Amino acid sequence: MRKTLALAAFAALATLATTLPVAAPAVAEEDPRTLIDLPPDVRVAFLEHMRTHMTSLDTVVQHVAAGQFGEAGTVARREMAIGQGLGFGRYMPPEFREMGFEYHRTADDFAKIAAAMPAEPTSADWKKLVAGLSEITMRCNGCHGAFRVR
Repeated sequence: MRKTLALAAFAALATLATTLPVAAPAVAEEDPRTLIDLPPDVRVAFLEHMRTHMTSLDTVVQHVAAGQFGEAGTVARREMAIGQGLGFGRYMPPEFREMGFEYHRTADDFAKIAAAMPAEPTSADWKKLVAGLSEITMRCNGCHGAFRVR
């Protein structure tokens, strides 16, 4: 039963991921996103940090798919939650900083949900968990849809 629910949740996540709109337009000169011009060394470090967020999110999804809720929450809290920033905010506009804070806050919220998951989750438990994960990905999509760096 647990494996079936885990597979169903993973299928729901995969469906969500494939139906999200693409954040960046195909043509750069028509790109309506706010440009953030960073010093070259900061840009390299910032983009690497963003890739780390994607790796962390992928790891969280893998743990959820395996029914390893505690591990999913641990990764979200350790690698994505509030306090994991590297000080890039001082280079960013206030709107970006606010969106970044919301990303970190939703990761912390998800970690709490994951930690509270019972060994045999109900469909309501799964819905709450997937909704928490969706809150994180909505923040990713929102920020990537609003900003670009150079």
